[in-house]
Amino acid sequence: MRKLWNQNKEAKALIISTILTILGFGGAAFLFWFHRYDIPFAILLGGGIVAVVWLFLYFIKRTNKPHIKLEIALIFVRLILIVSLAVLFAILSYGFSIVVVSPIALIVSYFVVSIATLLIFIRKGE
Repeated sequence: MRKLWNQNKEAKALIISTILTILGFGGAAFLFWFHRYDIPFAILLGGGIVAVVWLFLYFIKRTNKPHIKLEIALIFVRLILIVSLAVLFAILSYGFSIVVVSPIALIVSYFVVSIATLLIFIRKGE
């Protein structure tokens, strides 16, 4: 655990968001038996997007050059990606009755993983 907190904040956020995504998917895996595939896949997709963006931010920070515009662009890309995927899956679900991923579960899982990562940083004083 001490090794985790010696990393930079992007690496910590990547590890925490990945762990939360895996735990959320594992916790919702029982829904596969009830043929509700949309909720576990939404948790996996929402948490995966957060983890991938933290991975990109980690690679950006490793260059030791300030890339403020790129970091802000990644935040907007993450938000646009979540909103566009939620709209797409809502149109598929309510318009064409094709349920692949639950749009509400996608947004909720995105917010839960993002806010939990933020709360862990606030608790540690960063």
